[in-house]
Amino acid sequence: MAILPTHHGDIDYLDIGQADTTLFLMPGWCQPKTVFNDFAKLAAEFFRVVIIDWRGHGKSSTDGHDFDGAALLTDALTLIDHLGLTRVVPVSGAHASWIAVDLAESMADRVPQVIFLDWIMNEPAPAFFTSIKEMQREDSWQSARDELYDFWLAGSDSAIINDHLKIGMSESGYTLWRLAGQVISDAYHQYGSPLQRLEKLKNPPRATHIYSLDRDDDYLALQQRFAQAHDFFDVKRLEDARTHLAVLEKPGDVLAAIMNK
Repeated sequence: MAILPTHHGDIDYLDIGQADTTLFLMPGWCQPKTVFNDFAKLAAEFFRVVIIDWRGHGKSSTDGHDFDGAALLTDALTLIDHLGLTRVVPVSGAHASWIAVDLAESMADRVPQVIFLDWIMNEPAPAFFTSIKEMQREDSWQSARDELYDFWLAGSDSAIINDHLKIGMSESGYTLWRLAGQVISDAYHQYGSPLQRLEKLKNPPRATHIYSLDRDDDYLALQQRFAQAHDFFDVKRLEDARTHLAVLEKPGDVLAAIMNK
């Protein structure tokens, strides 16, 4: 375990492997960095690998104040500068991908590529925002969270995924889930969708979306059409993974998809 003290709290991180290119692993909101443990061990054979625990997440501390995506971007930039990383490929889980795009904009000369994992690339259905509203209330946030767990599991009985959700992610309390919902909702309302956000980039890096949960062929086709119109973007639907946590379910498949890009 390594710790970087900051004005807003201590950043806990893992730094393994040796290479010119660093995979900078960014867990999703309310998610500890342990989601990347198995993947990191595999990836460290080919890359330097750094995993961050965001402020208020996992073993990182916080000053107790609310924070947003801009604050987490600051955490990422602070750690990258502290470690002296010069060639960085962000690998972001779910809605941490909003931060990954901001990171690519902030460090255009050092970020040649970004990898998004299981991000909702289109405009979410109304039920998505209903769930977020329920997370803003102390009397309903837990039931909303548990419904998400069930959806993300997609019927899987995997012990490692169940433990990550119901033990690891459940260490995050109401305050963090409320913040997560608020920040994620704000991003969709500001940009419409991740594809619209990417379309606005002036000098986009190569970007790949690797996902498994949404099996709707129309969803895949939407991204494929975007890829045809924007040569910096690519999409890979994993056929042997089914949950929202492919990086935990099939870490080797995720790494293979990254290596092939």
